[in-house]
Amino acid sequence: MLTSLSRYIFLQALGPFIVASIVLTGIIWLTQALRMLDVLITQGQTLLTFFELTSLALPSTLVIVLPISIFCAMLYTLHKLIGDSEIVVMFSAGVSRSTIATPLLAIALVTSVLILLFSIYLAPAGLRQLKSRLYEIRSDVATAMIREGSFINPAQGLTVYVRERTPDGTTYGILVHDSRNPEEPITYMAETGSLVEGPQGPLLVMFNGNIQRVSRKGNRNVGAATLLYFDKYTYDLSQYMDGTPNYAYEGRERYFGELIDPASDDTYALAHVPKLRAEAHERLVEGIYPTLLTLIALAALLPAPFNRRGYASRLTLAAVIALAVRLLGFVLSNGSATENHLIPLMYLFPLSVCGICVAIIAGVRFDLMLQRLMAAVPGARQ
Repeated sequence: MLTSLSRYIFLQALGPFIVASIVLTGIIWLTQALRMLDVLITQGQTLLTFFELTSLALPSTLVIVLPISIFCAMLYTLHKLIGDSEIVVMFSAGVSRSTIATPLLAIALVTSVLILLFSIYLAPAGLRQLKSRLYEIRSDVATAMIREGSFINPAQGLTVYVRERTPDGTTYGILVHDSRNPEEPITYMAETGSLVEGPQGPLLVMFNGNIQRVSRKGNRNVGAATLLYFDKYTYDLSQYMDGTPNYAYEGRERYFGELIDPASDDTYALAHVPKLRAEAHERLVEGIYPTLLTLIALAALLPAPFNRRGYASRLTLAAVIALAVRLLGFVLSNGSATENHLIPLMYLFPLSVCGICVAIIAGVRFDLMLQRLMAAVPGARQ
């Protein structure tokens, strides 16, 4: 009976949890996707690249979403079970609070393990890959230069125009004007062309065109022009590309091992030792909050007596406490980045709240304890 009951409660909570996770992930994913639209628009990337970039940020999004989702799912499930008088029937049948709480805590513990997996490995792996891909895209001068129907200036004194570009990469109506050397500007014009990958980088191969060269040595107003026709000419684009990344991985983009034991030649890590140490502990603490928020929901609704007016006040109180606890957790994490002596509080605070919630679920009456304590203090009644 208890096994069937636990399975029933488990499934009652699992459905809302999955729905809430999908909805919240979609909302946060959409906000992040809007920030990456410049890559799609200004860098001439495809929708496939756009979805690739946004998916790389998904693990870090789930670290934020899953604790919120499980808290909302637990409140909904408990409120539904109480509202339908199912919990009343369970208590009448002799089912204990721990039996009801166990399947809900099982979901919370699995979620905690997933968040630890995301925060320790998957999220930094996705963020560092995202940073690398964004660098490659923004450094891809070849793609930026070949933009249909637009005059592009990838470098000072260089103008590129392409009338048309087909899906297979063939370009029509090519014009490249290179005036970086004001004494000898050069204009390349071709009927067709295509981008190919050379040993040093991308090459623009042009067909059926001409090269117009003007020599203005000694006099910029008067110059001798030469015109050279060609059947095929290769223009090197790799000269505009910087193949050496000049960025460092920040705290969120580092693996757990790199936070606690960075390389001796890692200049960024050596300059931010307290911050990286706090980041490592924050990732471990993240795994506590799904269980903590579940315990808050259980402590708020599971011991609640029957009330015909509903449980809006308890739902509100649970939401306020959960928000306050999470905000205080963020405050401790931010403070620990500069004051590492606050790191123990990052663990002590959520674990203490968990202990208080477990005591409430177990039936400990803190109000009675407080009254007895006040009664024991001399002069307290006065």
